[in-house]
Amino acid sequence: MKLFAMGDSVTQGFVSGFAARTDLSYPTLVAGVMAPDHEFRYPTWEKGGLPVNMERIMRRLAKRFGPNVNAFEWPLALREINAVMDESEDFYERGKGAQPYGKGAEFFHNAAFQGADVADSWLVTPKVCKKEISDADEGEAGWRRDLPFSGPSAAFHRTALTVLNPSHAPKYDDFSQIRWLAEHAAGEGVENLILWLGANNALGTVVSLRIRQTPGNPTDPPHEMPHTTRAEKGWNLWHPRDFEAEYRELLEKVDAAMSRNTHDDWSTFVGTVPLITIAPLAKGVGPTTRIKRDGATSVYYKYYTYFPFEEDDVRGEGVAYLTLQDALHIDDAIRAYNAAIKKLVAEMNAKVSEREGASVERYHVVDTCEALRRLAFKRNAGDVEYDFPAHFDFVYPKVDTKYYHADTRGRLRQGGLFGLDGVHPSAIGQGLIAHEFLKVMKKAGKVPEDADLNWPEIFAGDELYSDPIPTMHELYDKDWIAKHLIERFTR
Repeated sequence: MKLFAMGDSVTQGFVSGFAARTDLSYPTLVAGVMAPDHEFRYPTWEKGGLPVNMERIMRRLAKRFGPNVNAFEWPLALREINAVMDESEDFYERGKGAQPYGKGAEFFHNAAFQGADVADSWLVTPKVCKKEISDADEGEAGWRRDLPFSGPSAAFHRTALTVLNPSHAPKYDDFSQIRWLAEHAAGEGVENLILWLGANNALGTVVSLRIRQTPGNPTDPPHEMPHTTRAEKGWNLWHPRDFEAEYRELLEKVDAAMSRNTHDDWSTFVGTVPLITIAPLAKGVGPTTRIKRDGATSVYYKYYTYFPFEEDDVRGEGVAYLTLQDALHIDDAIRAYNAAIKKLVAEMNAKVSEREGASVERYHVVDTCEALRRLAFKRNAGDVEYDFPAHFDFVYPKVDTKYYHADTRGRLRQGGLFGLDGVHPSAIGQGLIAHEFLKVMKKAGKVPEDADLNWPEIFAGDELYSDPIPTMHELYDKDWIAKHLIERFTR
């Protein structure tokens, strides 16, 4: 096996609130450059994917009502939004999407699934997913099942089940991401592993605009708890002590699998955790402050709230927000996460060198955090430091990390690197992540120096860029719509 991928929604190919475009995810792009003649298997997602396809909703409105939805049309527009969500709900709860994947698939080379945190790589199994789906189906019985604007229940577990056990075969019910890695390594062998987990140990702070931190109690670490217990706790920010313990356990399990690899010359490429406050879902408003951390100066705002709102909205009631102190606390925690990742990777390389009796570097850090920090528009006061690939020099319109917006004539006005959920990268953003992984893979001798991504194809395949949505202004002009969609997404 030339490439195997473990990760969360970004690695899966999540965009605009839905799992649907694994074909545009960065592991698929990397596999196409690394080994174009090798199979790289991944699931596809029909009916717009799940749980909430914000892009499909906005395009459906544009097709039905044009670029402007007038006041008299909004009752019909709401019915259209509900219809989009019902299609996904029916398909994944009761239709083909609830059945075995088919096509003879027993496993995928991309084992990533939305919402996975570090320990979910071994705690989440098909057996766990089947129970959670069954409980959700029973809980949604009768009149509760088809509530308006509900979307598929247990979306996390339905997605993970399809990824981890597409055939729904009982013999694979204990196969977590780690178990699949061990199976492949001991079987056909795994030459390269992409490992990018950790964002979901902090992402919930930005999605909910609240901080619920783990206790940091070394005698009761979260990674030793069952998946359901961790979910019930509602934590969305791991104390750095808890994160390091959890990530150490992850690398130990990965190394135990790779140490039995039938392919001798293997490598693991480990992504760092992005600073979550870069995500445009959380918009900075109010006065700014320049703060220096780790040799880099970043712009921070007095408040962080959802993208359609302004400082006056924060001062009112009913609009969630984070303070500057909250944002700093989250980012400082993530900086501690990344320091721990780099330390643990160095320790693991030393362990492997001792085991193999020679100095080897099997684990390679891909500093995705630093790349995204340099890419961030507002954090760098518009002075973006990122060194874009040459193809970006004369593309028009330019892309940036601001929240996506297009005018009523279908012209991109800002954004382009993140999808409509303001958290997950667009196809172009996925391309830049692939670019960062490929740079490290080239240094490790795993990819030819002259190999490159097909950027014209990536830009053409990104429909947010190639076919901008003319109804986007409705999210800005009518904030109640944005509130509604954000509520669905954050759930």
